[in-house]
Amino acid sequence: MFKSNNNNNNLAARVFARQIRTPAPGTSIHSARRFYENLVPSCTIYEVECPDHSFRKFTDDGRYLISFNRNHQELVVYRPTWLSYSCNEEYCTSHDFPSKAKIFESFFTQMYCVSLASSNELICKDFFIYMESNQFGLFATSSSQIQDAPTSDGAVQGIPSIEKITLHLLRLEDGMILDKKVFSNDFINLAHNMGVFLYDDMLAIVSLRYQTIHIIQIRDSGNLVYVRAIGAFCREDDELFLNCSSQASDPVSDFCLA
Repeated sequence: MFKSNNNNNNLAARVFARQIRTPAPGTSIHSARRFYENLVPSCTIYEVECPDHSFRKFTDDGRYLISFNRNHQELVVYRPTWLSYSCNEEYCTSHDFPSKAKIFESFFTQMYCVSLASSNELICKDFFIYMESNQFGLFATSSSQIQDAPTSDGAVQGIPSIEKITLHLLRLEDGMILDKKVFSNDFINLAHNMGVFLYDDMLAIVSLRYQTIHIIQIRDSGNLVYVRAIGAFCREDDELFLNCSSQASDPVSDFCLA
């Protein structure tokens, strides 16, 4: 279901809301809108001179363009400068654009470049989570994957292992790294955010290797606070309760205690 709040900038959601919304009592219109509230692109410029980067996506609010350098070691963030050229005729494609119109820097301004990955790590280019309320960005770096890793205590056999997975929380306004969370000898599916989910200020991270869900809270201060883990035990005292129950039902234990 589309969100129907007034601050939603998604065009499809707004059209859907306009169809089902009822006018306020005593009025005959649904809502008043400003002229040219949405601009639809009518022309595509090809062969634009772009930096040699791997572009990820725009943030949901359109404030930032996320990209990574080619060696996947650094984060590069751009801010759109929006409309630079316009045409007041019906068929603008018949006109030749200025030379600056085919330059990437005419539409985007680089804000900063931040090094995230260490020498043996790479940025996961398919992973990015954005918190629009605080303009925080969550990025991930990881070392190489080990397919036939030895099974450790609690790990599921047959699932590969990654020596080091790091989640980086950044403030996108200035590129400051606020906090990090490291997972060692684990496997989290970072491709397209499949193993990490965000609800409000709570992160759920799925560990496939240990069959555990880690719950982490993102504070307004930019801290990643570990809340709990849901895996073999759901509550903190479950292990103690099960051990006590097994000892109470074990006749050998009762004989020794006697």
